[in-house]
Amino acid sequence: MTRTNRLAGSGRGLIWGLALLFFALCTWTSSARWANFEYRTFDLAYYVQAIWQLIHGRLDVSVEGVPLLGNHVEPIVLLFAPIFFLVRHPLVFVFVQNAALASMGPVAFNIGRRLGLDRAPALLLASALLIAPAAGYIALHEFHPEALGAPLMLLIIQARLRGSLWAHWAWMIALLACKENMALLLAAYCAVHLVIERKRPMAELRAWYLWPFVLAGLWLFLCTKVITPALNPGNIDYLALYDRLGSSAGDILRNAITQPQRIITALSHSLTNGNLLWALLLPFLALPILKPRWLIIAAPILLQHLLSWRSSEWTIYFHYAAPLLPLFWIALAQAVAEIDRSARVPVLVRRSIPIAVIAGCIATQIFLGPAGSIIATTKSWISGTPDRVRKAAFLRQITPDASVLAPLPYLSHLAMREKLYSLHYVLKGLKTLSRSTYEPPPPTDFVLIDYDDSATFDPDAGYYHPAMKTVDGRVIPSSERLLHEFLKRASWSANSTDELTLLRQTSSAPLPPAASFSPDGSTEIDAHTTLISITKSSDTLSEEGLEVTLNWSFRAERETFPWMFLKLTPRDHGDAVILSRGLCAPEAASGPYEEKWRITSSKRIPPGNYDAEAIFLDNSKLVWTKKPGPRIDSPPLRSVRVSLGQLTIETAKK
Repeated sequence: MTRTNRLAGSGRGLIWGLALLFFALCTWTSSARWANFEYRTFDLAYYVQAIWQLIHGRLDVSVEGVPLLGNHVEPIVLLFAPIFFLVRHPLVFVFVQNAALASMGPVAFNIGRRLGLDRAPALLLASALLIAPAAGYIALHEFHPEALGAPLMLLIIQARLRGSLWAHWAWMIALLACKENMALLLAAYCAVHLVIERKRPMAELRAWYLWPFVLAGLWLFLCTKVITPALNPGNIDYLALYDRLGSSAGDILRNAITQPQRIITALSHSLTNGNLLWALLLPFLALPILKPRWLIIAAPILLQHLLSWRSSEWTIYFHYAAPLLPLFWIALAQAVAEIDRSARVPVLVRRSIPIAVIAGCIATQIFLGPAGSIIATTKSWISGTPDRVRKAAFLRQITPDASVLAPLPYLSHLAMREKLYSLHYVLKGLKTLSRSTYEPPPPTDFVLIDYDDSATFDPDAGYYHPAMKTVDGRVIPSSERLLHEFLKRASWSANSTDELTLLRQTSSAPLPPAASFSPDGSTEIDAHTTLISITKSSDTLSEEGLEVTLNWSFRAERETFPWMFLKLTPRDHGDAVILSRGLCAPEAASGPYEEKWRITSSKRIPPGNYDAEAIFLDNSKLVWTKKPGPRIDSPPLRSVRVSLGQLTIETAKK
């Protein structure tokens, strides 16, 4: 073996090692977040349920209310069916996705060598692709078929450099199957190269670019005019993401010419408040600008995200950068290769550029990338064991064939069933990206609520809200009332422990217990809601926990649905501890009603003596106080406080 071959082999070994490290770190972090119920969207749950349904001979996907290929046209996800058939675990999707993303390193190294770079610069640039912040965020954002567009775009470029026409076509078809908007990317790729390589023989241009361009156009037409209208009849309106630019696709195009300030304002806002473009340019020292052809190819997808009003699309924290990252990287690699061949550039500068790129990627990784969260997840894995075990035990109470309404972080854990619905839709009251009213399903067998779930009860996401008006003047009831309307159609038995509540539908309504009056008298929350009594089972919170019993009197058409918080104030010194009970009896309609809330000891509550106080308030109004936007003006609910006396927290036994 010659010295050159040994060096090249060494470079391949190093980049494969880095790829394996990338896969291990991202997959470990993803697995830990999933196990800790930290996923914040329905993405993984949708695809898990879709493929689970498919291998059972069904096409419906209840999580989103649209069948597979109805949310996005992503037939590549069908390739996961045989794998999932053998290994039925939600993280199978994440493992395959991250393995594909890790493969970008070796492919990029091969591309660098084919561009004429020596082993060291090719290795450094390939490493930069995996170290860049966007790569880590794509791998860590649950699962999405669009993420597969990143390695596939690199494979298309590699096939062109190798002169392998069949591989070029195979990877292009696979890219189109990742998502309907990949047709725009492929069309731009073909159009740009038809212009740049126009002096090549026409037969070659047709085979490599013209026919793929036609295929991309036909696929885009089929997706937008046939598949999506047939499978998604208005349940998810992605065009609404651009309603600030126009009311329809044609209207947007007209406004782009007659009112260009709309486009300019939208771009200015997303570039100023987002980091999608900057986080792709700065790690690579802005060198991709030297090869604008790739930026032109990226433009359709980049503009699609920057012109959206949804702020998540302007950032690299999700999967949106996936098809853009390889384009910015190949622009970098070609720019470095051209500089490396230039005799006018000093040798020292040429050798320093790849090192500077690595330094730029490491710096942006530290300040912007997911490295910090990977470390934090690893540190918190052991400390999070009690919560993880407690939540998993709650889920085990739900039978495998039962229908369930659950919050976002729990959906992927429950997705291998026929009927699974997302709580955030019930709380929102509207369809995805639409002003159309969401029609909730019939009452499910179980309803799971995590009142500390910031993904579902996040006012910034718009799911959880007080009563408010839409832009067309319709009134959307508060999230609490929407949940109450869903629950009151059936009878429920409740299990409430700490922040978790599991409601199980019962065949008949249980007889309401007799309301017991407290010595201090009842407390009126509003004209329709009265707290008759509240008591705790013990004055000591031990490892066995304690139980708080609330007796209510509700009158028909409840107006207020209070949240309860337990405030524990240390009697000597220290900060108060706030525990969230969540909504008080949202399942109850009218008449006397008793509910029980179990509190367990945890590290959140240090041992000591406390004064306990129950606080009742309208939480949705509270969290939306500073949030801009139209809403129904109404007097805020006063805070109602009830003393529960002293409470002693015992030291946990070792």
